[in-house]
Amino acid sequence: MAVARVSWDEYYLELARTTSTRATCSRRKHGAVIVHGRRIVSTGYNGGPSGYPHCEDGGCPRAVSDAPQGHDYERCIAIHAEANALLFSSPEEREGSSLYCTGAPCFGCAKLIANSGIGEVVAAGGRYDGWIEVRDFLRSCGVRVRLLDGLEGVPSLDLT
Repeated sequence: MAVARVSWDEYYLELARTTSTRATCSRRKHGAVIVHGRRIVSTGYNGGPSGYPHCEDGGCPRAVSDAPQGHDYERCIAIHAEANALLFSSPEEREGSSLYCTGAPCFGCAKLIANSGIGEVVAAGGRYDGWIEVRDFLRSCGVRVRLLDGLEGVPSLDLT
């Protein structure tokens, strides 16, 4: 008897989750995967710049000060997973690609995505307070957005 295979969305989101295990942020672990034509173009996870002490090693002033959630982000050294995936891919590879991420992108990452050539964002997880604004912004920039509620056969919410 054949074992059911996971969908492509589930597969790429699982790769993004695996990528998130490399994250060096002491507060959140996120991963992202850029895919073009079912070929992986780039991956990224959140953490400090290369060569700088990791957040979990005391390199992040925001983490060291134990800032409350939602405050002092200007003191955070982490580069988000989506941004790292974009940084380590070429414009040609990104054009029309899909970006899979373990959480809905923040507005800062949405601006980068909108200007990068990415054609679609597929995010796992729930919404957050600013999510509708981010979704609407990406849509207005011509980026398709889908938010998947889970990986085990849960249908995606097509939000475009």
